[in-house]
Amino acid sequence: YREVLNRNHLQWGTEMGSADVSGFDAEDVLALLTGAIRAERFCDGAFASFARSGAIDRWLRRLKEIDEG
Repeated sequence: YREVLNRNHLQWGTEMGSADVSGFDAEDVLALLTGAIRAERFCDGAFASFARSGAIDRWLRRLKEIDEG
């Protein structure tokens, strides 16, 4: 997932939550989800923070768009 984040010029951490995913493919979005899950391992509440910010919803909506496209 780090390679994908680097390819999209994203730093691992809270910056992932503000990523514009409108042009991301499924692998890119899954890398964000993986990063959010990994962040929880190092910081309790990190995944919840991504959820509260709306990032998880945006990422899942993008995956749905890709699936329907």
